[in-house]
Amino acid sequence: MQPSGPGCRSSPATLAYCGGRPQARPDVVNVICNSNDIMARKLTWSGWGSSFATARGMAEVDLCAFEDCHIDSFHPYPIVLIASRIGRCAGSPRAYLRLQYVFVGRSPFQGVPARLDMSNFIVGARRPGPPPHQTVSLTC
Repeated sequence: MQPSGPGCRSSPATLAYCGGRPQARPDVVNVICNSNDIMARKLTWSGWGSSFATARGMAEVDLCAFEDCHIDSFHPYPIVLIASRIGRCAGSPRAYLRLQYVFVGRSPFQGVPARLDMSNFIVGARRPGPPPHQTVSLTC
């Protein structure tokens, strides 16, 4: 049952997700759209529905995503997600449209340039590099 009364919002918030169906309090978030380089799992959210919400969980990170590796090399890292900038999506009245992420402790991508051109690593492929400032704009 949704809370009601002065100051309460009648429609639940969702997380816009890479053009897919927005979800409320997702337990898995693909941090970089169209890639599985950073996949946040086992998320526990707080502040959902307010101007920003935070989640703690574990990220499966492909360490070879931004290096010259021959095979994927996934490793777990603690991660915090911050969803903000509530806007409107078709079919979902309110959705968070911005996602920031922070690795707890040491970042697995220390030393990787913020605006890395992935065409240097994968011939003929256009893969997204790590987002500048660890911030992702989400699309509905």
